[in-house]
Amino acid sequence: MAILSGTAWADNITIANASFETLGAPLSISCGTGCAYNYGPIPGWTTTAGSGSWQPGSFFTGVPDGSLVGFVMATNSLTQTLTGDSVLANSFYTMSVYVGDRTDNLNGNYTLSLDTILGGVTTTLCTITGSGSSIPHGTFQLESCTYQSLGTVPSGDLFLQFTANTGQLDVDNVSLTVQSATASVPEPSSVLLLSIGMLFLVTTLMMRRRKALQLTA
Repeated sequence: MAILSGTAWADNITIANASFETLGAPLSISCGTGCAYNYGPIPGWTTTAGSGSWQPGSFFTGVPDGSLVGFVMATNSLTQTLTGDSVLANSFYTMSVYVGDRTDNLNGNYTLSLDTILGGVTTTLCTITGSGSSIPHGTFQLESCTYQSLGTVPSGDLFLQFTANTGQLDVDNVSLTVQSATASVPEPSSVLLLSIGMLFLVTTLMMRRRKALQLTA
């Protein structure tokens, strides 16, 4: 019966250059041994003047994925419009981002948000606010927020927005998943199969009991 019941579904929503490994410009500015960065375009992302790609070298003990991260200086943002991906009704959305704290304490306060965007106007679905000071120096920490849609959903495409409010924001390995909020309710086909299975079980038990009565008669 457990096999015949409905199962949950979950999908990963595609994010372009989610780990910031694809460069739009050379890392032309040196910041020490194994450390270089640029103020420039990041494929898949919209950047402002104070953002770019960074190979952090000794400023971090490691990087969550690959060798590069995206950085944003206050008060700038990294954004991405997930064109063609709108909010589905009755669904759970989870956005996850690795946020880092440099060894030199340059990181400050930040806001990470999952929105929708339509005609340049954004509607916030869920938000993460925090400070680099809460993350162990030289490491990255996974931050997540969730949003549950109802029957009526906001219009527009899904929109990612990562803002450095103070200091520097370093991000990597962004992900977004969606899962049905009604997955625990079996689909009609599953209900039919479950009913057939239960009928078969009851019939089998009845036949066994009748046979046992015949043997004792």
